Amino acid sequence: MRRRALLSTLATASIAGCNGLADDSGRTTRPPLDVETPTPTATESPFAEPTVVPTPTTRTEVGPDKRLVSLRATDVPDGLATEAGFVGAATESHPALLWIGLRNVAESDRTVEFGATPPVSSYRLRGGDLPLYVVPVSRPEPTEGVRLWNDCWKTRSQSVVDAEDTTRSVTIPPGATVGGLYGVVVMRGADVCLPTGQYELAGDGGWTLGLSVFPRRGTEPGSSQFTDPSTPALAANDGVVRWFHEADAETSRYLDPSAEQVGLTNGRLRATLSNYGPGSLVHDGAWALLHRYDGDWKIVAPLVARPEDGETVVRPGETDTTTFDVDSRPRLDYGDPATIGGLTPGRYAVAYPRVDVWRGNTWTSTDIFAALVDLVGDAPELAPSGMVESTTRSGDTLQVTARGDSGPSDALVVVERTATLPDRSLVLPQVLQFEALRDTLGYLVEDDELRRVELRTPDVRRERLANGAANLGLPTVPDGVAFAFGGRGYRVEFEAA
Repeated sequence: MRRRALLSTLATASIAGCNGLADDSGRTTRPPLDVETPTPTATESPFAEPTVVPTPTTRTEVGPDKRLVSLRATDVPDGLATEAGFVGAATESHPALLWIGLRNVAESDRTVEFGATPPVSSYRLRGGDLPLYVVPVSRPEPTEGVRLWNDCWKTRSQSVVDAEDTTRSVTIPPGATVGGLYGVVVMRGADVCLPTGQYELAGDGGWTLGLSVFPRRGTEPGSSQFTDPSTPALAANDGVVRWFHEADAETSRYLDPSAEQVGLTNGRLRATLSNYGPGSLVHDGAWALLHRYDGDWKIVAPLVARPEDGETVVRPGETDTTTFDVDSRPRLDYGDPATIGGLTPGRYAVAYPRVDVWRGNTWTSTDIFAALVDLVGDAPELAPSGMVESTTRSGDTLQVTARGDSGPSDALVVVERTATLPDRSLVLPQVLQFEALRDTLGYLVEDDELRRVELRTPDVRRERLANGAANLGLPTVPDGVAFAFGGRGYRVEFEAA
């Protein structure tokens, strides 16, 4: 998949250790490690953990109810790959155990400079509001240097964070791994156990590994006011639709609305993509507001092209919020696509249609995340906008001129009634997204004697309607499109300035 490069893959580790020497200057050095290709036993190295396949997440059985997740490694030297994952939850016998390995994926030997405890010799993690540490441990007694105090694993002393002036040159054969086992703890005397946050672990040689610590979940779904099982289906891709109102106590990823009922007078809705799962969510910035009408969904916004917002990676324990301003009054300013006017009372859905879902370090699907919301208040009317400057009538044809701040009114939009009823219908919230329809249909629906309205308006408004018609998939006719509205058929023709 296109984003698999975001995360490194997990694999079973193969490692060996080494012994230390001192040169004449007193600086500790070590000869190259002899890394064996057969699977070693745990007694061959204090850093060996060959019997457990790394997993992406673990929970604690002592201390606070937290999840810990290893994320992708960055800045890994060419020819090397990281293998990282939790191999044990925190219990009364040991802290949460993190396996980290550096594997040679090249076709020739690689020589790497390591510190005291390869492949990680810097024990304090960067990031987070409070400090977090990793401490090298070994099987079968992974408690050296740490202790359990009041259900919290801590360092026995502060000396564990002192960097040792120790380096070693390690030669890693192709396919072999140098790895270590580390306990995740807080410093002796810390007031908080396993502080929540996003951390970065510095590996020997300059690469880094992400680590997330977070509560098992944030907002509790399951308290939604919506229980209707007959919610119309959204057009789905190969993934699934993840509705907030269908979430239960085991749901770890969802789109959480700030409210499920919002007023239509300067209303505000915040939709928060929440991730409490073991892998990341990658949101490409796309969203949609849909109106439930006659047993189906009608997309209301955005109906025109907008610049891409870029990808947002929501790591385990993180959230990402988009704020929508909603109103029944139609808009005249189109600067912010998340400000949506011309909405009617009723049932709506906010949807993120393309969210890549990762399980640990493996891409699983591209899903739709969605939440229901009821908009309440007075319904708007379909009426010409305040930008209309003049009207001239000739028989059953009305000529309208509408000004704007984006150029002269020299583009032409013609809307006329048709004898046949097209098979695609628009609803009022869709119509009110376009001034060009307000300034044409607004006259036609009020006057049965009118058959045709010719609108002169700035070209940007003609273009917005033309693009919106294409995005809605309206049936095309020569020089334009056709649609039904209010039980009548209409034809639209466009002529650029």
